Amino acid sequence: MHCRLIAIALTLLTLLAGCGEGYRIVPAWLNLDEASGTLPGAETTVHDFLIREGFEDLGKYEEMIALIRQDNATPSSVKREQLARLEKEHTYLNGRHHLRVVLSNYVDGVPAEIRLGYTPISDHFIELAIYDERPGGFGPYGLAFYDRLVSALRQRYGSALHEIQTPPPTNESEYRRITIKNTIVGIAGWCLAFALPFLVTGPLSYYVLLKLSISSNLKRLSFAVINTWLVTPLPFPAAFILVILLPNLFAFPWTSTDYYSRVASFAAVSFPVTLLLCAAVSLLLFRPKTEGERAGAPA
Repeated sequence: MHCRLIAIALTLLTLLAGCGEGYRIVPAWLNLDEASGTLPGAETTVHDFLIREGFEDLGKYEEMIALIRQDNATPSSVKREQLARLEKEHTYLNGRHHLRVVLSNYVDGVPAEIRLGYTPISDHFIELAIYDERPGGFGPYGLAFYDRLVSALRQRYGSALHEIQTPPPTNESEYRRITIKNTIVGIAGWCLAFALPFLVTGPLSYYVLLKLSISSNLKRLSFAVINTWLVTPLPFPAAFILVILLPNLFAFPWTSTDYYSRVASFAAVSFPVTLLLCAAVSLLLFRPKTEGERAGAPA
């Protein structure tokens, strides 16, 4: 019975996670042509510029490379293309502004396994793919960043820089529509992810604490802390791009501390909100009369 309830709960959370509206991220593409003879220092130039702009150097996507190599279900031709592309890519991320820059070094030529989404100027070049990971095209900050990047590279490399595809323009109406819808779905998903496990852990912890000969205030504190730690919703990957919210019980103690560092921004909001809700419930559950204390006695 419990397994069936858990399965139903996970199904509901997965379905709700898929109710948000998706959107396509269209990158801007730049090429640095080898013909100028200045490309040996281009990767360092781009690296230094991005670090000054607040980007984090993520390097190669080693985890994905390892997963693809272990995958025996994907056709070999697809695996070869994915691995060839990932081996060439070097990723930079600005999480604050939702910007991502992927540098691919094709100075030695484009591997036969790779199919580019455009026709390059030459066969030997460095590619920069710039992504603004917000709905509604590039935002004002993303457009300003792109202009600064192009200006810096144009000043250094001149005609070797080619703008293959400029950033898509800002679409504020699409941004607001998708953001509002996904925010509503996200709040609903968080509430469901909190309520389902709390309906299990809450009564159990209440029953146990009710039997203990401790003060009401200590019972309230224990109830709030225990349930907060167990049921706080956190994001877990459910598929390649799908993320669902599950209680912290699914993370601790089964995962490493690295998981918490990756979801720190979400956890910094989710844990305090859960604590407030659990504390409010504890105030309603553990009253002096519930403990058999005299009416009007201090809790």
